[in-house]
Amino acid sequence: MRAVVDTNVLIYAYFRDAERHEDARKLLSSLDNWIIPLVVVVELFWFGRGAGLDAKRTRDLILTYLMDRRVELAHNELDEILDSLSCEDPLEWEDELILSIADREGVPLATFDSEMRERAKRRGIQVIP
Repeated sequence: MRAVVDTNVLIYAYFRDAERHEDARKLLSSLDNWIIPLVVVVELFWFGRGAGLDAKRTRDLILTYLMDRRVELAHNELDEILDSLSCEDPLEWEDELILSIADREGVPLATFDSEMRERAKRRGIQVIP
């Protein structure tokens, strides 16, 4: 199965002390392909900086995923970017970009974010787990 993978899944899977570490690892290992939107890579970078990781550890976090054979890096089309700019809450902009890729690809979204799960369901996007 292919799925678009949200940032929180990757963070939980990477950090052994994360509350949903095992859930995230199981989810990722159940997927044949991980579609990682470019905005998720950017979010991983900013997460690393905000979490106080040094440059090497932030780079390792990102490379752990980008170098995995299951990864498909995805970018947004211009129309998706323009549509996402009309979201009511600017803090949801990145989520809109992620949801648009799941919608375009016709694949589920892997996320533990309850608000994003609800928005995906309203758009008819399957959500896992």
